[in-house]
Amino acid sequence: MKKNLKILVITFSVVLNIVFIGSYFHHRAGLLPRAGHQANHAHPLYKELNLDRGQLDRFGPLRDSFHAFVNEQGRKIKARQLDLVDLLTKEKPERRAIDAKQEEIRVLQQQMQVKVIDHLLEESRIFTPEQRQKFFALIKGRIDDSDGPRPRWMPQKQVSPSKGKRP
Repeated sequence: MKKNLKILVITFSVVLNIVFIGSYFHHRAGLLPRAGHQANHAHPLYKELNLDRGQLDRFGPLRDSFHAFVNEQGRKIKARQLDLVDLLTKEKPERRAIDAKQEEIRVLQQQMQVKVIDHLLEESRIFTPEQRQKFFALIKGRIDDSDGPRPRWMPQKQVSPSKGKRP
């Protein structure tokens, strides 16, 4: 019973991760409709910063390189997640193989997180101090407006801390 419960929990966790990552990439690509005040998030943040030609010339290659990395890393993560589901599907799943596949996924996700932070820091060096402040304020706003890392079909159980403080 305990072993079955562990397998069920792991399977549920993997499925949720797949849904979250899939949702992230669909939102990034603008494939999912957005409702209400989030509709204006479909365009890139840099368009709200009034970048001059020199800034745009420096910004474009950074953005393109970052997007190429995100797409490739996303494909790798997805492939490992599908491999993990295959391991879980076996009649007698091997825990060591499952743990090893989870570690591969964690490493790829960590690489993605590091790249995102590096990219944000690198991009922000192009901006004036005012643009930099606005850029990070826009990022905070998007995070604050989001429903968080959950599938759209799952009800939101609590109000986010920042929204609860608003008048």
